[in-house]
Amino acid sequence: MAMATGRRNDSAVKVDEPNGEVDKPHKVLLFGRIHDAQSKEERNLYRFLHQRVDFGQSEGNIPVGFLSKLVLEGDPLFLQTRSSPSGPQYKVMWKAEKEPVGAGSDEGWHGDLDELWISVLKQFETKGSFFEESLQMLDSDPFVLFGIDDAITQKALQKLQQQDMYPALLCEGPVPALPEWKSYLGIDAKNDTMDWLVQAFSETELPKPWTCYKGVGSIVCYIHSSTGQVTWRHPFYDYFHQLRNFCAKASREEVLQVRCNRLLWSYETTRIVEDHEQELLVSPEYVKRLASIFGYDVNTQGCVVRTVKAQLKSFANSYRQTQNIDISEIVSCAEILQRDVDKYDEMQRHWKKEAHEDVSFELYQLANGELQCVHCEKTALSFCLECKDYLCLNCYTFLHAKGARLNHSPFRLVPCVMCIDKPAKLHCTFTDKALCHRCYAMKHIKMLPSDGKENQPRRIEYRQQYDRFADDARKRREQLQKKHENSQKQQKPDDKNYDAYDSVLSTDWHPFYDARGVKYYHNFSTGERMRQSPRRSPNVADKGVESSEAVSQGGSMTAIGQGSSNFFQSASTMAVAEHTQQSSTMRNTTMNQSLSASFLQPGGSLMPPATLSTYDSLKTEPAASLVAGSEPVNRECRPPHRVHMPFEVPAS
Repeated sequence: MAMATGRRNDSAVKVDEPNGEVDKPHKVLLFGRIHDAQSKEERNLYRFLHQRVDFGQSEGNIPVGFLSKLVLEGDPLFLQTRSSPSGPQYKVMWKAEKEPVGAGSDEGWHGDLDELWISVLKQFETKGSFFEESLQMLDSDPFVLFGIDDAITQKALQKLQQQDMYPALLCEGPVPALPEWKSYLGIDAKNDTMDWLVQAFSETELPKPWTCYKGVGSIVCYIHSSTGQVTWRHPFYDYFHQLRNFCAKASREEVLQVRCNRLLWSYETTRIVEDHEQELLVSPEYVKRLASIFGYDVNTQGCVVRTVKAQLKSFANSYRQTQNIDISEIVSCAEILQRDVDKYDEMQRHWKKEAHEDVSFELYQLANGELQCVHCEKTALSFCLECKDYLCLNCYTFLHAKGARLNHSPFRLVPCVMCIDKPAKLHCTFTDKALCHRCYAMKHIKMLPSDGKENQPRRIEYRQQYDRFADDARKRREQLQKKHENSQKQQKPDDKNYDAYDSVLSTDWHPFYDARGVKYYHNFSTGERMRQSPRRSPNVADKGVESSEAVSQGGSMTAIGQGSSNFFQSASTMAVAEHTQQSSTMRNTTMNQSLSASFLQPGGSLMPPATLSTYDSLKTEPAASLVAGSEPVNRECRPPHRVHMPFEVPAS
């Protein structure tokens, strides 16, 4: 049978005669794979037949993607293979930078390994890259020297060809990457719907007494320390492979059900191992994991945290009773989360965009007197740009007489001087009066003298008036907004986004309780935690605080109510206790300066602390330990123990 050899020849077999015995100094980094040939001639191109020193013959496959390393005098020498339309190609590289060496035509690639290897040896000998002993060792068959003609390599290629029976996890780096785990489970690299399964498989710890190491060909091997068994198959490979087959055929709701069951099972098994150190189920970690199951990121979508916490409690209750979460709860949870996100997006669009965009209204219908006042149902003669309401002139004056509405921007029409209720459409150039069409044609023109009737009335262009008015209103709004931003910078210069809509909606900080029942706040976007509430401490600069007596900036402090008097008195006592050796004058001056800097307002006057009785946010609730003691049923809401892995997937 004619087979292709390392040297191309039209004869049946080309026999290689190496100079001597080689002791396998190579290390196979990647075994590669057997080329999937479409014809017998193409298959023979990827086969070799060699005659050894002992006059025996060896034959095998030339792998595609093969990579082997040979270390000589401290520098590595690599051999790599690839496929091409004309057959296998080879490339020899030297040193850690993998510089191509030899007479390769295409970036070092050559179709004949023997010719390439001869040019490599000539280059090393000419440049004196190695000693004579190393050159003599290199003067051998490259198939044998780099491990292609090796029983271990050929056996590994045959096993890798049978992926179902011998799954192999490749690891080219320090640890296997997610694409390598995907290939191990037989999942397409472009399929991102099962990334959660691949991630869970990669994070699964090996059960005792199993350990793993990186073997020949960068294949992860698993060894049983008690029996010495070595295999390529992960101890949990069958479970995750079965789970992959189930998820490939199941609906989205069924996949979510499996993932939620696995989440609660993982919490239960962790509690068994680390009962005294484990956090509660309703914790930032499990809230984030449950939200990711339904496709939400709490780092950027904090609006779903409250719903996720409630659903996590509901799932735990169902799992404790039946060891399974009903699929109807999964569907309901998905709908609720989607509804919350839609509401939040709508509110975000309104607060960010719609509240600041140019107002559009029915100008022509308003000018024709076809719209009614929203308050008294008379003919509307004005439109408020902030309220977005159509009003008559009397109602607008009544509703915008005081408060924040006093600064609103109205667009007013000119009323007819005769009927008053209709908007004027014509301007009489003789009498300088504004009238509607009906009053001008039926009444006003009859009152004019003969020379006045010859003067044509001028049409009132409300469109041009509105363009000028809108431009002025836009400039006025920008000035007010700039003034508001400057005032906010003076109040809180280090927090530019304090009054943003995210802070108002509290989508960043969320309350939780630890194992001792102590409340804390967690920020998913930054990962911070703190015991103190993220709300501002109240002071007299806040709106709604009762007015108190002003304090002079220098000199002695004036008492400001009972609360502030106690505060200054306690501060004075602490200052005296800490500085008993200083003089009385220096002590009073230092205390006054420190207190003045602490309560200094932007205008320069002192800011006393606010009275705490008017703030509901400072009212404390019963301690969590007392609540837990009064409701002992809450302390028993823990799922039962389980030893083995759950069998979520029904047997096929």
